[in-house]
Amino acid sequence: MREFFGKLIFVLSIITPLFLYSCLTTDDVPTRTAADEKEEIDTVIARLEKGGYNVDTTALGSFYVINKPGTGDFPQSGDTVKLIYTGFFLDGSVFDSSINQNNPDSLYEVIFMKTPLITGFNEAISMMNKGADIDFIIPSDLAYGSTGYFEIKPYTPLGFNIKMRYIGKVH
Repeated sequence: MREFFGKLIFVLSIITPLFLYSCLTTDDVPTRTAADEKEEIDTVIARLEKGGYNVDTTALGSFYVINKPGTGDFPQSGDTVKLIYTGFFLDGSVFDSSINQNNPDSLYEVIFMKTPLITGFNEAISMMNKGADIDFIIPSDLAYGSTGYFEIKPYTPLGFNIKMRYIGKVH
């Protein structure tokens, strides 16, 4: 019996590092490219348009659909804005949401153009006034680009549904 456990430990001591190494290497993981991203965005935009949505493009190149227009002034640099948002990948899986934060009313507060945010999210906020509800598709070059960020892989476009609830003007 002792001999059996000795052989088992020997075999495991060889196999375990090889197994762990194979799990840690990224050689087998397909990498995303700019072409993959373009194809993914084109497919989603085509599906939205086929579904009757009016998809428009921002000055920087994000795509958006106005679900509900807002009223009043648009935020200026330094204004406090409060919004509800959900961030999702284009397959529909959610990666972030103000609703999941320790915020009882689900509002996410930002000092516009002062709080560090991705470029595409800042551009989205700039287009919203109080009461607006807009869906955005932000290309990776306005988000995390060719490097990605944690679970966000390189060349990954991001979707956001944003509802503007409050704009506090700087005096």
